[in-house]
Amino acid sequence: MEVDVERVRPRLRGDVYVMRVQEGAYIRSNLGGSMLKGASTYEWIQRIAPMLDGTRTLGELCAAVPESSRNALAKLILLLHGKGYVKNVLDDRPHSLTPDLAKTYAANIAFVEYFTDSPELRFERYRDSTVVLAGSGPLLQALANSQLRAGVRTPVLAPFAESPFDRDRVAEHLAVAQARDPEQGIAYREADDGHLDEVAAGAAMVLHVADRPMTERARLLSAAAGAAGAASAQVIVVGDEAWIGPVIGKDGDTTAWESAWRRLCALAPDTVGADLRDHPEAVPSDFLRGPTVALVANHLCFAAFRHLTGINEGAGADQLVRFDLETLETSHHAFLPHPLALPAVPDDPARPAALAAAAPVDDEELARRAVDCVDPRTGMFAEITERDYEQLPLFVSEVVVSDPVGRAGGPFPVYGWGESVVESRQRAVRNALERYAAVMADPRRGDRLHGLDVLTGEPVAVDATAVFPTETAPRAASGRDWHEAVRAAVVAAAGENVAAALAAATEPFRRLDMDGAELGPRAARYLKLLEIVGQSFEVYDLSGPLGLPTFAFTTPRGTVAYVSDLETGAALEKGLERTLLAYQSQTADQPAYAPPPVPDLPAKLRGDIAKAGGTGALPDAVSLEEAVAALTREGGRVVAVPLDHDPFLARTCPFVVRAVVVHG
Repeated sequence: MEVDVERVRPRLRGDVYVMRVQEGAYIRSNLGGSMLKGASTYEWIQRIAPMLDGTRTLGELCAAVPESSRNALAKLILLLHGKGYVKNVLDDRPHSLTPDLAKTYAANIAFVEYFTDSPELRFERYRDSTVVLAGSGPLLQALANSQLRAGVRTPVLAPFAESPFDRDRVAEHLAVAQARDPEQGIAYREADDGHLDEVAAGAAMVLHVADRPMTERARLLSAAAGAAGAASAQVIVVGDEAWIGPVIGKDGDTTAWESAWRRLCALAPDTVGADLRDHPEAVPSDFLRGPTVALVANHLCFAAFRHLTGINEGAGADQLVRFDLETLETSHHAFLPHPLALPAVPDDPARPAALAAAAPVDDEELARRAVDCVDPRTGMFAEITERDYEQLPLFVSEVVVSDPVGRAGGPFPVYGWGESVVESRQRAVRNALERYAAVMADPRRGDRLHGLDVLTGEPVAVDATAVFPTETAPRAASGRDWHEAVRAAVVAAAGENVAAALAAATEPFRRLDMDGAELGPRAARYLKLLEIVGQSFEVYDLSGPLGLPTFAFTTPRGTVAYVSDLETGAALEKGLERTLLAYQSQTADQPAYAPPPVPDLPAKLRGDIAKAGGTGALPDAVSLEEAVAALTREGGRVVAVPLDHDPFLARTCPFVVRAVVVHG
């Protein structure tokens, strides 16, 4: 292919290293290594390397050598360009850096060049940016030193009072920097928690460091920087960990830091500063001293350098870096926006109807989406795991769910089980999403939440306290679409009446003859497995009082579960599965995933066996309308309300519903 030599202005990358080998030359950079064969290749590269400085075009370089060598020179340079060792800087924008400054900061410029174009101009803009360094103590001193070494012409320091700040030490750092770069200086401005807008005024970027949880200041300073049109990033030290970031652009989401902090504390509610208040009384970590202070400051400085030079252009503010002050280990943690960090949004009366017409989301797709919810420190879920749980006869998976607004008393585990690890994981994820939605109540949504009448589809406003009762987490249900979720929610609502049915019962409930019951393939397998392991059990029919097929499953150790469904076979399958799970949990001495405890079925309510072939031995299936009628025997209507107070959850698993009986 013909190349316009006047459209190529080659520059050798700063990280390129060339070594003579028997075959010719071995060339290496951060992009990797290559072998270039030819007896004179090494000499050629060594000879032309000083000329590959981006100041001349390929045509000009070729014109400077004898005509007989021009083709070989052009071929070699284009080969190096094709492998990435040489860049074409023809379109790089002009800069005004002096040669001395370019040489002083050659390593910094080379780093920028590795990722993007016009590195000198980008570094020059970074150098001339107004970077405000706010904070206190040795961290602020180390950050000032980092910024000077990175090349900022005049960092602006705003010291706060919670930790001693040594201006003389900063002056020493400046003296060392001026020996290398005489143009550098330090400026100071007053730091007042009541006037953070003045701290951020005129800044291109605000960097905040705190050796203790100054979380209210961090939140407000992020907002002040955004209002001033400045980027921002922070370091907050809590215990023996420093949390660095997120980096928020000048037009970025100023709520990102609060989201990150709320997500972190949702999995660690005992964190000092989880209340989003400043804690100047907290004692800094014993490990935050000496070189560790400089390492933390350098992390933040590097993040600012990448942002202001445009290396991270387009990157979202959704990452925190955890720095362990004792081990010096780092880890990166993604987080999702937290509902309470976002602006308040009133409940949308049109959303339930939109959900009723929305496309379904199957279990496989839901599991894929849930990947974005998982992070061990900042996720909606900390992990999805099988731990060391027994995986026979049922597979068991666990999801640790965060407590996003403090309604659950801290993070909690949720379990799923099934006949394969894929099924157990999918069920665990669905259960986790339901439980998360049930505890994620945003009081700013208002006193009335909107749903649809289950039978008529009519929009209905419901008291928020009926949907999210204060004394307990509500029962949530989900499905692949709105209809399936509503059906499951109605069944769950019926299950809430079991205790009342037991209290009101005056006659014993009939016992079923499972040997004669017609079961589906899965239920039949469960029944056979219970026989194999020798687990005795009894099943009692509570369908009459509840108005839909409902059964109590009991073992010699007590009542295992009460299960309901519109279909008799589905209810029996769920009960047999939970009985098998209870057996597995007991024999493996793993009580964590056992079915949750339920009221014991009193002996006086345990009736005689009813043969499957006898009249009424098994209840008939009921329609949704019949189940709703049973729920509304005393009047009212059943309203399905979406549990969607976390916008990300609402997109990930849109069909999470609570069925509420309302009157009036």
